[in-house]
Amino acid sequence: MTTLAVRHTVQDFDVWKAAFDAHAATRRGHGATGHRVLRDGHDILVLIDFDDQEQAGAFTADPSLKEAMADAGVTSAPDITIREETEGLRY
Repeated sequence: MTTLAVRHTVQDFDVWKAAFDAHAATRRGHGATGHRVLRDGHDILVLIDFDDQEQAGAFTADPSLKEAMADAGVTSAPDITIREETEGLRY
């Protein structure tokens, strides 16, 4: 599994979350299989799962992602990385 990690700061979490939810069809259209949202105040980390790096890369290259972030009130440059899972355990 491949995970796309996106970290950024937002102006208003509720506004950001509504825009994030509205962008779900685009994520799914690029092959996203799930996500997690982690929050520390206005600092947001989103982990989006894909089957492979190509799907994750295509999603990050989609022009609508930049537009969605602008509409969501993202106030910092996003830190975006693509990572391959090497181990996964749940306790």
